[in-house]
Parts: sequence; structure tokens; C-alpha cells
Amino acid sequence: MENSNNSWLSFFLSKSFYKNLSLSIATFVIVVLSILLLLRFYTRHDDLIELSDFSGMNLNKVDSILNESSLRYVIIDSVFNTKLPSNSIIDQDPLAGSFVKENRRIYLTVVAKSKKQVLMPNLVDLSLRRAISKLKSLDLSVGKLSFIPDMAKNVVLKQFIDNQEIEYGAQIFVGTEVDLVLGDGLSDVMVNLPNLNGLTKEDAEILLQMNSINLGLVMYDSSVKDSATAVVYRQRPSAEDNAMINLGRNVDIHLTSKNSADE
Repeated sequence: MENSNNSWLSFFLSKSFYKNLSLSIATFVIVVLSILLLLRFYTRHDDLIELSDFSGMNLNKVDSILNESSLRYVIIDSVFNTKLPSNSIIDQDPLAGSFVKENRRIYLTVVAKSKKQVLMPNLVDLSLRRAISKLKSLDLSVGKLSFIPDMAKNVVLKQFIDNQEIEYGAQIFVGTEVDLVLGDGLSDVMVNLPNLNGLTKEDAEILLQMNSINLGLVMYDSSVKDSATAVVYRQRPSAEDNAMINLGRNVDIHLTSKNSADE
């Protein structure tokens, strides 16, 4: 037993043991370093690319830049934007300034090629605040505001696009400017109230406008078959001798068929 222990001790103290141990350690270190070098080469740790800021650039230009850098891109979304031309970049992931490896996918959000259309809302009789809120909710813009004498102060009376009155339900592009005509309250100025009896709706409205008075409710009785030929037989306020009315006030009219009015 003692001879066996001496034999092991002699082996550990021999030059052959230290030679083999050194060779094993050197081999292990070489293998580890080789693996690390291969991993570095394979994953290209030192070959990183800094991303530029693509915001506002056209997609074609971004395509060229990314191809030169051996990068790929994916369009993940397209949105409507009235301030930038179509195919412009408005968002990217990873962000500008990030470092990425070759062949990395860059995720882009671009401006849609065609503008979205929405239905024109009915803003008439809404307050200015509610009208603005309604337009913004549909990505429409508030254009020129003009005021005319009317008892409904700061209430929308008419809606226009490009100087043409627009009816609700019409299809318009997102970002379109909508001009609004609003009531400015009743004026202290008094004007003569014209007698509208016997006039058609069109002629009555023209006469009222000439006197800076607004047409209010229009009501037809059961005898009317053709509204274009119907005539006024009653108005409110009534036109008495030398009757006066506030500038901008509404006048309601009742119409009947021309034959009924002649009877």
C-alpha cells in the first residue's frame, strides 16, 4: 500500500505529468479561443451598422440606402397624413441611431398612396365648438369662419367647401378644409319686413336676403303637388303696415298651391 502511494506521488512530481498537464491546458485554451473567434466571425460582432433617420424620406430612397447597407425592410403599416407626400416614412423600428447587423429587417410605417375619404357630417345647427370637434374627429380641417346676423349666435348656418355649399353625406377627402357660416346674433338695426304673400319660396328667399333677413321654417300644406309653383299665403312674423324686424332675424313661411291661393 505504501509502495502504491509512493508511485502516485512520484507520478505527480514527475516532469512527464507537468508536461502532459501543460499540454492539456494549452489545448483547452486553444480550443476555447478558436470557438470564440469562430463565433465572432459568424455573428459579426464588430460589423454593426448605425441606422439613419428615415423620417420624411421617400420609400424609394430608403430602399436604396438599406440595400447598400445589406439591410432589409418590411412595411408594417400605411397611414393617412396630409402634411407629407405619399410613400414618405413616418416611423421606423429600430429607431434612428440604433446599431444593427447586416441582413436585419427594418420595420417601416409609410404615408398611404391615396387619401382616405369620409362622409361630410351635418354641422348645421351645431355650436361652433361642437362643429370643430366633429370635424377634427373625422380628420377634417376648419377653414374660413364668416358671420352673418342671425338669432342663433355662434351656431353653424351653412357649410362650404371651395366656395360651394356642401351637403352632408357627400364623400370628401381627409384633411379637406370646411368653411363655416355662423350666426352673429341679432343686430340692433331694424329693417322693413317685406310682404311675401303670393311669392314662391325662391322669390321669397331672395326678397328676404335683399333685406338682410333669413328664411326660417318652410311649411307646405296638403294641396301642394309641386313645391316649385307653391306660393306663400302666411308668414311669421306677419307683414303689417310698416312692420319692422331685427336685421338677421328668421321669417317662417307657409305655402299652398297656386290654385288654392287664387280661390
